[in-house]
Amino acid sequence: MSLSSVRKAFPALQQQINGQPLIYLDNAATTQKPEQVIRAVEDFYRQDNANVHRGAHQLSERATTAFENARAEVKGFINAASEKEIIWTRGTTEGINLIAQSFARPRLQPGDEIILTELEHHANIVPWQIVAEQTGALIKVIPIKENGDLNLEKYTELLSERTRIVSLTHISNTLGTINPVAGIIRQAKKFGATVVIDGAQAVSHLEVDVQRLGCDFYLFSGHKLFAPTGIGVLYGRQDLLEAMPPWQAGGEMIRKVSFTGTSYNELPFKFEAGTPNISGAIGLAEAIRFLSRLDRKKLAAHERRLMQRAIELCSDIPGFTRIGSPTACASILSFQLNSHHQQDVGLMLDQQGIAVRTGHHCAMPLMEKLKLPGTVRASFCFYNTLEEVERFAQALQLIATGGSFHTADTVTPDSLFEESPFGREINAKEILAQLTPLTSWNDRYREIMQLGKQLPALTSAMKSDQQLINGCESNAWLHIHRADDGTLWFAADSDARVIRGLIALVLAAYNGKSAQQIDEFDIDNYFDQLQLSRHLSPSRGNGLKAVVDAIQKAAKQ
Repeated sequence: MSLSSVRKAFPALQQQINGQPLIYLDNAATTQKPEQVIRAVEDFYRQDNANVHRGAHQLSERATTAFENARAEVKGFINAASEKEIIWTRGTTEGINLIAQSFARPRLQPGDEIILTELEHHANIVPWQIVAEQTGALIKVIPIKENGDLNLEKYTELLSERTRIVSLTHISNTLGTINPVAGIIRQAKKFGATVVIDGAQAVSHLEVDVQRLGCDFYLFSGHKLFAPTGIGVLYGRQDLLEAMPPWQAGGEMIRKVSFTGTSYNELPFKFEAGTPNISGAIGLAEAIRFLSRLDRKKLAAHERRLMQRAIELCSDIPGFTRIGSPTACASILSFQLNSHHQQDVGLMLDQQGIAVRTGHHCAMPLMEKLKLPGTVRASFCFYNTLEEVERFAQALQLIATGGSFHTADTVTPDSLFEESPFGREINAKEILAQLTPLTSWNDRYREIMQLGKQLPALTSAMKSDQQLINGCESNAWLHIHRADDGTLWFAADSDARVIRGLIALVLAAYNGKSAQQIDEFDIDNYFDQLQLSRHLSPSRGNGLKAVVDAIQKAAKQ
């Protein structure tokens, strides 16, 4: 199949967003689904919908056959030794939790060591922190070098006779670093350590052979492999899985149940309690078949061209800073524009039909190491085109050359609450009258940004930790003044202009009201009329909620 015909297999890529052809560059978060995967899931529910393994009718037999054929498909895809080594999960996160609780917890002793890396997703950090607290084990962390590579010399130093588990990502979801896992595994094995590989980002980019790698466990999620959400795979060596106790209990994972004792089912069913995600497994198998029919070396070469072209074009953009430049890198580009907060960049790209991810990417320890609040991440897939990369770079160029966001002049603390128009000239009724006639969200968004420009800016001294609002992805600060007549006045600011615009809407609704009026104001209905719930991303919605919660809490004090 040519790349153009491959692209046509993905229905979601044929749509328009905000009046522009969709450019989907959020593939590290989830990939789009080809038509044959969608059809396979639909066909199951239309024709074969039944529970698996124990039904005494043809529908159940067909469902069971398709479900177990999917397991065989996964076995071949990663070259496991047996279908018994393929455990269905909801995704990589559930698989790591299963390993931590079923394999690691019974074996770890106080002083035993677990080695992780600074590149890890939260899903490969928090489960190990929990099991370390439960057992008294210690977590050691492999640092990264300045370019985003793992510091393998430090890894060698960390390995010891106390090392019990080494768990790391195959490919970093934030920097795109491709870790040399085969060598890392060999070193760990010299000390008798068990190795867990998070392959969530890898299976869509690399051909994985778990036997050749020599790892003990390997995990991935279907939704990053062109398959449905809610389905994942835990590969484990059969001898290890046999020795592990079940993690969850219920139907399917039992052989016999009585009140005098219960015996467990054989592999892989011992770890698959309850009705499984049958359609998800069938969809995953179909995604693997789709991918296996393609020339994966050509796909990988095309992704490298996309990444190289993106770096080449973006490097000329004023204020563009690439975050990390690993020696071996997947098609994941993390960056910042010095003139704009990452949330603003993401929103402005979305207005041009370009989907990227912004924030900490569930890698907060890595952001702490890099001393960054977050990044913009563009992640490319083989169904992206060079033309899309060029449009992406052009859009970034427009944003960057538009200049920094200039706020109103700073004010003194004494005049801060007196000079703001919000709650005086501009109130909730005025906002609704101004914005609700605008049927286009783009038009409404521009007006919200204009309101943000009228928001008085706080001085540096006013942006202290005491005034920082918790729960907002960008930095936002709130000051409160209670007037002699009992009314409350609020002043707030943010380093993201989209949040400044949203703050302006909130202040227009709450400023100059009594505590009782603030409590009685239907803020959710106000936001619904402004269509914010429909158009705000979860991160920006959470930031808006954090501002509202801070104001409502202050009003009750």
